Amino acid sequence: MNRRSYDPERASALLPLLRSITAEIRERSEAAESIARAIADLGASRRTRERRGELEADLSVQRRELRAARRELEQLGCTLDQDHPLRVLIPGEDKTHGFAWDPKDERLESFELLSN
Repeated sequence: MNRRSYDPERASALLPLLRSITAEIRERSEAAESIARAIADLGASRRTRERRGELEADLSVQRRELRAARRELEQLGCTLDQDHPLRVLIPGEDKTHGFAWDPKDERLESFELLSN
């Protein structure tokens, strides 16, 4: 696991890349959900078997690319906030503070890490 850390200036410099990664995660998540619904809606007839295979292949691609986008965040030392979808947590220079960025409001906020 990558243990990078960021000061406010370096965290701000990450925003264009985070914007791109979170947009890809959002788009691929929506596509995967749509494909999964389409698979669930298909009947079991012979005619739909080929279509099911195509959809399952598409779903596999979306999931693989989602994993790749999440790995990109991890390589930057960042993680997605489990409580707020698409909110990115950026590690600060010390072990108790960091930054949070949400593509919905575009603000980089300081936050304090909770100790376990």
